[in-house]
Amino acid sequence: MIAALLLIDPLQGQGPQPESFRARDAVLDLAVDFPEQRLSGSITYELENWTKQPVSTVSFILNRLMEVSAVRDGARTPLRFTQDVVRFRDNPMRQVDQVLVQLAKPIPPNGHTVVRLDYGGNLVGYTEIGWLYVRDRIDTTFTIIREDALAFPRIDGIVNSANRRRPTVAFTYRASVRAPSKFVVAAGGKQSRVVNPDGTTTWTYVSDGPSPFVNIAIAPFDTISQGGVRVFYLRGDSSGAHRLMQSTQRALGLLTDWFGPLHSPPNLSITEIPNGWGSQASLVGGIIQTAAAFRDSTRMGELYHELSHLWNAPDLENPTPRWNEGLAMFMQDLLRERVDSWAGRVDSERDDVARVKGIVAADSSLRRVPMIDYGKANNTDRSYSVGELMFATLFDLVGEVEFDRIVGGYYQRFGKGGTTRDFISFAERSSSHDLSGFFGDWLLSTRWVDVVGSGTSTADLAGHYR
Repeated sequence: MIAALLLIDPLQGQGPQPESFRARDAVLDLAVDFPEQRLSGSITYELENWTKQPVSTVSFILNRLMEVSAVRDGARTPLRFTQDVVRFRDNPMRQVDQVLVQLAKPIPPNGHTVVRLDYGGNLVGYTEIGWLYVRDRIDTTFTIIREDALAFPRIDGIVNSANRRRPTVAFTYRASVRAPSKFVVAAGGKQSRVVNPDGTTTWTYVSDGPSPFVNIAIAPFDTISQGGVRVFYLRGDSSGAHRLMQSTQRALGLLTDWFGPLHSPPNLSITEIPNGWGSQASLVGGIIQTAAAFRDSTRMGELYHELSHLWNAPDLENPTPRWNEGLAMFMQDLLRERVDSWAGRVDSERDDVARVKGIVAADSSLRRVPMIDYGKANNTDRSYSVGELMFATLFDLVGEVEFDRIVGGYYQRFGKGGTTRDFISFAERSSSHDLSGFFGDWLLSTRWVDVVGSGTSTADLAGHYR
């Protein structure tokens, strides 16, 4: 049961520590009740102890209006647990249901265990803490089930700074959702469905491999498929969906020509979501894409941004500096130029230089924190603008052919993951230019601030390194 609002720390006296377990596999079995606006079911995790010590407890967090009714292990033996609605210690406006589970025995380092949590309740968003895109709710117009709103229990504690230190790892999943048959359930992975006698349909998606997330959308979608791509779109957006499919195929073709083939053939789902709900991309987990790209051809850059992420090597840094967001920002404009014949890229990059100058003037941290440390400094919002300028400058400096060899080669070489320093080392080996000063300025120090201050275009910035 949910108790009164409390402020607790399961590691009291030891300081905030990251959770000792990470997910390797997840099985979701859920049902949606639209009249009651409720979600209920279970999630079964295969957990791995990534630490060097045996561990016998695990913390999960869940949406604040939900509660866990039972916890069992892989043999279906009940496990002891407590739960309370609590506030995050370093973000008191964020409230969650924290579930502390006592395992039957300590799990040794690198050991695995299975935990199943039965749960249910209403779903609400987290706009009050500044996450304006997390508007999630159970609604017949559109419903999304994702970890952003904690629509299912997630392994984490209640200290953000500690959670960011837990190694992130992709996991496999099997997600089954039962909903009234007039709705379509959309997710990434191999799809199957069973029509039930009670007027509902159970949709099941099995991941093709490990994914960093699973997003499940429910709406009266229509669907089109072509060349390993499946598009779920909201009714009324048919023409936009077909245009989006054509642009997607062209963009994927160009990205393959530039960076080489994906490590596995595409089985990609693109799901339309309402504007303002936040796009996200994974080759396995699929792409959720705001309606703007379906309804306005000038907004295709948002989709190209997500498509380019499919050629990102897994990031092994924790917390990540997220410079790959800057790469995606650059790539979305390049793809707009090549796919849509957009003529504004150079002018846009000139505007980017001016905008970053303004950001530097307003944010003194950019003169103190190098991009490689943006994750540690909780400054990854700047990875988009500063990273975009870095990659646009690199493109002008080394030329398109060499740029493709660096970015594509890094993806092909580091298929199991890499770090910022891996990327720097690979780029320096792959280039005919001496890039040590370039990356020393942009990734390893803040000297890029002075470089940007001396120019008005990326051509000016590239000229600094010639």
